[in-house]
Amino acid sequence: MDQAGKSRRGDGDRISSLPDCLIHLIMSFLTAQEAVQTCVLSKRWKNLWTTLPFLHFDLSKFKSDEESDDSESEDGGPPDKYNKFRDFVGMTLLLRKASNLHTFHLSCPSMCEWPEYYMFITSWFLCALNHNPQALKIDCTLAGSVPLAVLACASLQDASLSYFSYFKRVPNIKVINLPCLRRLHLSDGDLTHGFVEKLFSGCPMLEFFHMKYCDRELYSINSQSLKYLKAECCNWYKATEKEIVLIDTPNLLSFSDIICLDFTGPKLLLKMPSLTSANIEFERSRSERSYDGKSNILMGLSNVQNLKLSGDGIKVLLETEMLNCPEFSNLKDLSVDSLCLSCLCNLLASFLNHCPNLVKLSLHHSGISYCKRGKILF
Repeated sequence: MDQAGKSRRGDGDRISSLPDCLIHLIMSFLTAQEAVQTCVLSKRWKNLWTTLPFLHFDLSKFKSDEESDDSESEDGGPPDKYNKFRDFVGMTLLLRKASNLHTFHLSCPSMCEWPEYYMFITSWFLCALNHNPQALKIDCTLAGSVPLAVLACASLQDASLSYFSYFKRVPNIKVINLPCLRRLHLSDGDLTHGFVEKLFSGCPMLEFFHMKYCDRELYSINSQSLKYLKAECCNWYKATEKEIVLIDTPNLLSFSDIICLDFTGPKLLLKMPSLTSANIEFERSRSERSYDGKSNILMGLSNVQNLKLSGDGIKVLLETEMLNCPEFSNLKDLSVDSLCLSCLCNLLASFLNHCPNLVKLSLHHSGISYCKRGKILF
């Protein structure tokens, strides 16, 4: 057969001819189990997985030989699938030849319900940290003092930790040293003000901080590097004893959070001169005495271009801070979501007088919305 015929037939393995670094990049989209299974493709692929710098262990995607492996054993022990997953992760880490890891992802929250696996999960976690990972994603409850090792991983640039209430159980964290960390996602855990303040002091490069489903104390934030701060479904469970809570983030661009307007709480000061986008839900105080406007919330938001206000505390905020309301000269897009828009009419009209360049106004009420485009004139 001539050369043209071979070409039309697609003779030859083009993927296998790629350098290892490109094949590893392709394999990074696979789970560790799928990556290991590529060893049967050809001699070229036999040992490629042993130098893979991306490891993704996910119990929910782990395929066992028998469907019955997902059910508890007859003696009430853990499902047999858990034992097979334990053996697979351990053997994969043991046979690896690469010195460093780029990404380590471990997801096995249901295994943490069985104490007999704590030792194994701990060893996997420490093994990953000993190989200088740049990205770390952990979806399981870690036992003992292992999490402290995360707080001193000099190579770490991107971290996502779920079910991290262990930080609350370790109150004596003295030093956090994450010099390269740029992105941090925390979910399903507890945040004390002491831990958060040490976190920012130990992360000089942190740009993105995302919290989700967290219970937290009021805390101050002082960061020169932070650009994006977001909190989703996070509750305040205890006020700090400090008289002033300061969020000093001169380079922050985007801010999304819940602010409780509490008369008995500390004074909240916002220093965000670079802020361009904010999404704030205001909660009204549950105490008998109302918010007295001692914070500078509107002043701290006055440089934004896009602003969304929501919650039952909007009325309280505007009533108390309108007298000293600053000029929102950069504001182009304003969205207000309230259960009682009629209660806000006069206050909102007054606020709009401080927004000379507003282009878009959106009002939302119980699923009914009204949007006005064009320059708003009053």
